[in-house]
Amino acid sequence: MVVDRRHGSSLDPPAGDRARANVAAVLDDTFVAKQIAIGRILFGVVMLFFPRLVLRRSAPDAPGPAVWMGRLFGVRDIALGAGTLSALQADDPGAARWVAVSAAADAADAVTAIVWREELGRDGVIGTLALAVPAMLGGAKAARGLRA
Repeated sequence: MVVDRRHGSSLDPPAGDRARANVAAVLDDTFVAKQIAIGRILFGVVMLFFPRLVLRRSAPDAPGPAVWMGRLFGVRDIALGAGTLSALQADDPGAARWVAVSAAADAADAVTAIVWREELGRDGVIGTLALAVPAMLGGAKAARGLRA
């Protein structure tokens, strides 16, 4: 903290201003989009290599085809996450489109979970919505901000 000795006052911004600046930095659209992309890649890797770990609550006795479909979701999420992260890191003008398409995939996941909730089961719906809704909302906000 810098103190003006003549007047005994601080030249640093008030603590509230610093806190708002810190929150603004964390909520920066590029930062949010990168965090969602990294989370998507990590989830994709888990779904690709350990699908039964994710399916165990909603479908503990999932047959082979269901496990295989889980792996496909993993591949999709790895591709979306890696494409988004690559575009963001390269400052690619198409990065906002990658973020928007990823948010659209999350929206589709959420809608599908709600429409066919009987097939997915309570735990599956809760798990899907817990991941898809924040990623959808954060991604949509980030995509709008990146286009501005």
